[in-house]
Amino acid sequence: MEFNQKEPIYTQIIDDIKIKFINGTYQSGQEIPSRRELAKRLGVNPNTIQRAYREMEDMKLIVTARGQGSFMTSDSKILEALREEALNAAVSQSIEMLRSFGKSDEEILDTMKKYMKGENLNDQSGTSR
Repeated sequence: MEFNQKEPIYTQIIDDIKIKFINGTYQSGQEIPSRRELAKRLGVNPNTIQRAYREMEDMKLIVTARGQGSFMTSDSKILEALREEALNAAVSQSIEMLRSFGKSDEEILDTMKKYMKGENLNDQSGTSR
């Protein structure tokens, strides 16, 4: 995992674990690496991992059983909320970027509909994607 300098490492670790849960890398109820193991694997301070895990426990994303380890939540509502959050963030970022290109909301919506139908979309140069 490569870290950026724009946000705290612990939040990047949380985001990575969320993505792995959303995409199925981590399953509901699955044990995740111990704090020590993950700190070693990522080359970060164990306190950073401790903070990430504590935050995820507060979010109910993980459950820690004393002496047994930490596990992804089995609550399907939390997974669904994470998926919805990720979808909304992706759509929002895409729309803002397209608006910054000078596209109207109607043009954006038309393009999205065509793309989802699998129609051949052309860029301004006339070449297809």
